[in-house]
Amino acid sequence: MDGNVIVGLIGLLILALLIGAGWKGIFIIFYKYNTLLVIAYFCFLFPIACCHTILLGLFGDSKEEILKKKAKEQAQFDKLVEEEKETL
Repeated sequence: MDGNVIVGLIGLLILALLIGAGWKGIFIIFYKYNTLLVIAYFCFLFPIACCHTILLGLFGDSKEEILKKKAKEQAQFDKLVEEEKETL
């Protein structure tokens, strides 16, 4: 194979990985944050938002991990509310 073909195939592989990570990151960012804020984020800070979604796609928490964190935070909040009710 010619060297240019190999470089092209490697470039396509990297592009496919970045698109896949970005796609996963878009779902994470819309799930994690308010939809209108995410749309405004993409409108005004597009290059930063694209890098952010790719990084979220590569290193971000999965949906299950986000749900576990939210459930844990809600449980802690409920516990604090119960303690506050007891003191009153």
